[in-house]
Amino acid sequence: MTVSAFGSIYSQSSRGGSVYYEEMRTMDIVQREASIVNEITSGNIPEFLKSWIKIKYSEKDSAGKRHRVTLFVKADYLAAGTDEDYFTLPMTPQSAQKIANHYNASLPTPKIVDIIYKKSALKLEPFNFIPRGNRNETPDILNDHSRIVTAQIKASGNKPGVFVAGTKKDIVICSKLSDPKRTHHVTIYGWHRLNGVAIQPATNVHIDIYVDYSHGVRLVSNRILIDGKEYDYRKVLQDPLLHTLLSTEPQPLERVAYSTGE
Repeated sequence: MTVSAFGSIYSQSSRGGSVYYEEMRTMDIVQREASIVNEITSGNIPEFLKSWIKIKYSEKDSAGKRHRVTLFVKADYLAAGTDEDYFTLPMTPQSAQKIANHYNASLPTPKIVDIIYKKSALKLEPFNFIPRGNRNETPDILNDHSRIVTAQIKASGNKPGVFVAGTKKDIVICSKLSDPKRTHHVTIYGWHRLNGVAIQPATNVHIDIYVDYSHGVRLVSNRILIDGKEYDYRKVLQDPLLHTLLSTEPQPLERVAYSTGE
């Protein structure tokens, strides 16, 4: 089920992802990240990213009481362009957080990534490139992977915009954001195989300016429903009783967002 977008946020008419790729491929990392944030927050995104997918499940709180949970998530990872010509964009966690803030959204926890995978309409086998130096961090490979995933979607008999999973490792929020030894790192998780097992356990080994083709950003609306009542996703993650509805960790999260450097 899709839920309509929030009005004038998406006012800009979109231009193709291939056009944007040609612009950003010559930029350095600082220019590129600023450009990505501007492109997406300006509204140059496919129509299928302008609405939310509603997903429902039930889970127990930390006291063992079961609740009905409703989340609103994006059908796919953040991309620039149009439905016919889009470029799925890996980015730093700082950029991801800026975009999430703009859309009153957050990043998923590993638990939510698993739930999204389970609920998705299309599950694809992860496609990976062989590591060769820093090749997998280059704009050309980022774009190649985006095009390959689009081809996978079409080969499955679906159209871009289908609720899809298995194509990227998610930038996630979890207790690793509070790791005192890794204060400037990104945490990634996911990339599920068709058997439902994630290739990538939650890890924060990479510094927060590291970006490769396998990373993706899927937004979760900060507006969630628990037993029909509206809550803030971030506050639930920090709640001693309710955090287990959104996280597998034994304690509430201290941090629910990456620093944006602002």
